[in-house]
Amino acid sequence: MKKINLVYCIFLLGLLFVTQGNAQVRPTIQRELRLVNPSQAGTGFLALRAAEGTSSYTLSFPSTIPAVNSILKISSVNGSATTLEWQSLNSAVTNAAWSLEGNNITAAGTGNGQQFVGTTSAQPLVIATTHTTAQPIKILTGNTERMRVNADGKIGIGSSLNATSTLDVGGTLRATGNATMGGTVDIAGATSLASTLSVTGDVSLASIAGTASSTVPSGYDRVLLANSTGLLKQSSIEAVLTYNGYHLTKARGFVTYSTAVESAEITPTNGQGTAVSLDANDAITLTLEGTAADMPIPSYYVSRNTGTGRFTIYFSSPFTGSVNWSILE
Repeated sequence: MKKINLVYCIFLLGLLFVTQGNAQVRPTIQRELRLVNPSQAGTGFLALRAAEGTSSYTLSFPSTIPAVNSILKISSVNGSATTLEWQSLNSAVTNAAWSLEGNNITAAGTGNGQQFVGTTSAQPLVIATTHTTAQPIKILTGNTERMRVNADGKIGIGSSLNATSTLDVGGTLRATGNATMGGTVDIAGATSLASTLSVTGDVSLASIAGTASSTVPSGYDRVLLANSTGLLKQSSIEAVLTYNGYHLTKARGFVTYSTAVESAEITPTNGQGTAVSLDANDAITLTLEGTAADMPIPSYYVSRNTGTGRFTIYFSSPFTGSVNWSILE
């Protein structure tokens, strides 16, 4: 019996020695949970590891089965307890990034709580197509393309999206500031200027449509004047001639009376049949032409009515013949 107890004691001492030896050589390990893949004979595993000294915390996994294209996210943190939940990838992208299918934003801008596409560092915003074959960049509003930067760099706006020039604008163009053109400007339609047009070089009209008329069309009674600095202004033909000391014939006419008259009222009109105004400074000249059978040409006097624009000729004796009259301004 004593022999058996001695052998048992020796076994216990040896076991204790081995245990203490193993404890002394056992390395310090990290807190780790491994999920082993049996198909790889224990060589493959998924590990959750916390570094030595990390405070204890709890992760609560969702109780529901995830849907396709779901990710695991932290939904709440309460002290050292954290709750996880499944979230669809589409929902996660919508809340954290801009979608390629459009975005529903709350406020556009760069202020707090506003959203924009851009940079917040000292770097430029680059919009590019980097395919091996150059591709255009399109800008749309309301599902309608408004502007396009074509593959060759030409910019088209409006109805001229397929630009053939560096900038093609298919529609109206307005500039509230200065515009500098370094080359030829071709304008196919009408051009309206609300302020001064400054031209450093010559102004040349390459061609004017139509055939020049031998008469002045109705309403075209203006001329362009230029001073020594090249400033152009408009003026009437009458003002130009009068300013330079010429007497302008405002109106002229020829009237024949086959029956003797003692007076004749004349309504002066210009060469286009439009009545002209008659003022006190206008010079009225008359030439009376009779026939061979007439009495000698009578004397006459003229009375003008600036209110009606007419003048009346009073003869000293009945007159038969023609009156050639004119009014000089």
